[in-house]
Amino acid sequence: MSDDAAVTTEVRFAEFASHWALVLTYGLISVGLGIVLAVWPGETLVVVAVLIAIQLLVAGVLRIVLALGSTSLDGGVRVLMGLTGGLSLVVGLLCLRDPVQTLLIVGLLLGVWWVVSGVVDIVAAVVRPVPGRRTWDLVSGLVSILAGGFLLVNPDLSLGVLVVVICAWLFLVGAAAVWAAFKLRAAGKDASSTSAPVQPAIPSAPAV
Repeated sequence: MSDDAAVTTEVRFAEFASHWALVLTYGLISVGLGIVLAVWPGETLVVVAVLIAIQLLVAGVLRIVLALGSTSLDGGVRVLMGLTGGLSLVVGLLCLRDPVQTLLIVGLLLGVWWVVSGVVDIVAAVVRPVPGRRTWDLVSGLVSILAGGFLLVNPDLSLGVLVVVICAWLFLVGAAAVWAAFKLRAAGKDASSTSAPVQPAIPSAPAV
């Protein structure tokens, strides 16, 4: 790889890393919602559906913003981000609908969403890894697939078990996002400093 190509890659990564605050916000919201759900006295299905819907809506907005704002990333990665972001918004809105707020349907919606988003994240991390967030994609993808698969093969879960699964997913994915945000922030600073143009030296005047 030539020096110009290396610098271009670093500049592109620095542009993506500038969105680290969005990733951090997503992680903190996920952890916060997990805490609220864990300590909520006498959780009901409506409470669970509303809290998970908030997380899904936030996740959808984040993915769409990253897909639209990170213009220097690979087109395939941006398409995957945008599609999963749209799906997250749809599932989140469905969870807020009264007819959908049954234990079985909420569990199936979450299961399908988690499996699909998990597969997409892992494929993106393996095929088109993004420096600084590959570990986040792999961890969140694996956790999502395991949690989603568990819900799909156990559709008759009690509300208490569903709450435990959702809390575990929120804590793990949120913590991974917070860690990835700080990695992106640090790596973005390194890339920006590395790609900074070096000013040419001004030749000194000849001695008289």
